[in-house]
Amino acid sequence: MSELSELIEINRNIERQNDEIIRLLKKIAGEENDGEMTIPYVAPKQNAPPEMSFAFSGESDVGEVYFIEENDVFRLTVKNNETSIDNLTGSHDACNFAEQEMIANESIALNEPIGPATVILNTEQSMELPETLKICYEIRAKKVYIPWYSMTQLVGAPDTLMTLMKLDFYKNDEHLIEKVFKKGD
Repeated sequence: MSELSELIEINRNIERQNDEIIRLLKKIAGEENDGEMTIPYVAPKQNAPPEMSFAFSGESDVGEVYFIEENDVFRLTVKNNETSIDNLTGSHDACNFAEQEMIANESIALNEPIGPATVILNTEQSMELPETLKICYEIRAKKVYIPWYSMTQLVGAPDTLMTLMKLDFYKNDEHLIEKVFKKGD
């Protein structure tokens, strides 16, 4: 297969993925399919999201951060310099939570919670952003912090998605801290 053929095939795969992302985002936003035929896309290593038995219902505590990993909702809590992680919807263990732990520690240092119904995602957790945002919507998240580079996954997303929950993009750890705790605004 020539390089041009490979590039064409890669482009077709990207188009299929974008179609599926748009379809899922429209579904989240409550928009019906306009009769357009979409090419089904099966994502690799995709687990069906579980029925959500958790939903936000109030303020977060100081040192508490919520995140989603492999379709499960986790609560990371730092108390007395001890980090604990609870899976609120499944039985998997979290394995990538450095940003969330950093924010929880900053929350303690400032004695300030991160805000009600807030989810923080890192780069790896935002790889399948449409499914992750669907879970955020199901658990009634009001605000989701997402790495800047993941913004491309939302190209063509319906405008109503932004009215369902506030999506806030960050460039690096320092930028995330500034946004979460409104430093420099």
